[in-house]
Amino acid sequence: MSLLVGIALALPAAAQDYPAKPVKIIAAFGPGTATDFAARTIGAELSTLTGQPVVIENKPGAEGQIAAQAAASAPADGYTLFVTTQTTQAINPHVYKSLAYDPVKSFAPVTGLSLSAQIVMVRNDLPVKSVSELIALARAQPGKLSFGSGNGSSRGGAELFRIMAKIDLLGVPYKTQPQAIGDLLGGRIDVIFSDFTTGLPPVLDGRARGIAVTSKQRVPGLEQIPTVDESGVPGFEMWAWAAVYAPAGTPKPIVDRLSALVREAAKSTNYRNLIQTNRGVSFAGTPEELAAFQASETKKWGEIVAIAGMKEP
Repeated sequence: MSLLVGIALALPAAAQDYPAKPVKIIAAFGPGTATDFAARTIGAELSTLTGQPVVIENKPGAEGQIAAQAAASAPADGYTLFVTTQTTQAINPHVYKSLAYDPVKSFAPVTGLSLSAQIVMVRNDLPVKSVSELIALARAQPGKLSFGSGNGSSRGGAELFRIMAKIDLLGVPYKTQPQAIGDLLGGRIDVIFSDFTTGLPPVLDGRARGIAVTSKQRVPGLEQIPTVDESGVPGFEMWAWAAVYAPAGTPKPIVDRLSALVREAAKSTNYRNLIQTNRGVSFAGTPEELAAFQASETKKWGEIVAIAGMKEP
């Protein structure tokens, strides 16, 4: 029995004909970001599974708030999905006094997609080759070194590092992570905590220097790059995640079918290759599992935002 037939037999009649028209995926960040690649790869696989076109709509800006508001206000019929990260779902409510969406009440969790660490990068002409040297330089020049960030997890990683290393860094926000990477390569900022999708290529081709990874263990295939934890900041660890949501009020049978379809799409060779490129791991699960995970992440990021002083005035 095929996957789709099996799913159909298990669902009420109202969901058996879903999807009957094209599906739109709103991506929280711009083209070329890890979120964009995840949305496009999953979208292509969903189209293959369902026989319906899947259209990707990028809505970057305001650390995902523009996209989140658009997804939250879309019809709750299963034909609009939201691919996003902890930035919109766990960080923003602690950073901003008010949001045009509610990370919990505005959405129906569908499934998680991936967990991945970050790579700490510096511009090539910065005279540091390790985290310990970066810390020493920052202490010698307090407030002079800058870090860029195009999303909440990138900023959060750098801010937590700043606090734990007891150094003073100047934060520079960007609309998207590729823009921040571009300014690092152009020598306009000094440091960035980046996902591997956008950060690793310039490290591998020598345009930037990768000095650490944010996982507790070294990353397979990049064993030459140490962790932040072993490089002078004991206990440091930072992971980013991506997940799929639907607008709140989407019928539960549709959400359950979507969850099953996306989890099947995440098993594809194309998506597994994307995860490997981003040095991540899959954490696809049920809607209930994503809801519980989001709750724990919201609590964790509340503590990080408070410690790092990330709250906007």
